[in-house]
Amino acid sequence: MTLKHTLYFTILAIGMFVVSCKENGNQTTAKPAPETTAKSSDKIVFIDIDTLLAKYQLYIDKKTELEGQSKTAEKALAGKIEAFQKRLARFQQEVGEIQQKANTIAPVELKKMEEKYAQQQQNLAREEEALMKQRDNAALDLEKQLQVTQKDLQDKIDEFLAKIADEKGFDFVMMKGSTGSVMYGRPSLDITNETVNRLNEEYQKSKSPEKN
Repeated sequence: MTLKHTLYFTILAIGMFVVSCKENGNQTTAKPAPETTAKSSDKIVFIDIDTLLAKYQLYIDKKTELEGQSKTAEKALAGKIEAFQKRLARFQQEVGEIQQKANTIAPVELKKMEEKYAQQQQNLAREEEALMKQRDNAALDLEKQLQVTQKDLQDKIDEFLAKIADEKGFDFVMMKGSTGSVMYGRPSLDITNETVNRLNEEYQKSKSPEKN
C-alpha cells in the first residue's frame, strides 16, 4: 500500500494600476502604484511532497504499521483458506469414491450417504462464504485505517505549513512532486528539508513527552 495526500494552493496575481485624469484640459502621465516592500518571489516557497513523505518518520512508522497489519491478516486468512481447501479436496475425493462404488452399495445406505454429503457440501459452502466475507471485512478495515492515517498526516502537514508561513511571512507554499503542480522552483525556495526536520522533531516530542 502507498500513503500520499494532495495539498491545494492558489497563486495570487499581483497587478499594477494606472490613474489617469485631466486637469485644465491636459492629460497627466500614468504612474505605477508604489512597489511593495517584499517581492512576490520572496513570499512563495515550495515543498517536494515525495521527499517529505520519504523522510517523515510519522509517515514511515504508519506505513510500516499498516503493512504489518496487512501481512498478519493475509497470513491468518491464508491459513484458513488452505485448511478449507484441504477439507474440500477430501470431500470431493470421498464423493468420487462413493460414486464409483454406488452400484455395490445398498440403496438405503446410499441414500444416507447422499444426505450426509449433501449436508457437508452445504457446510463447506457456508464456510467458504464466511471466509470471503472475512477477507472483504479485513480489506475494508485496512482501507479505513489508511484513510484515517492519510487524514492525520494531511492535518499535521497543513498545520505545520500554516505555522511556518506565519513565522516567516510566506504567502504561499506550493507543492512539487508526483502529485504536485510545481514544475520547477529555485533551490533557495525549497523548504522541504526544513519542514521535514521540524515535523520529525515534533513527532519525536509527541512520542516521548517530557516529564514534569
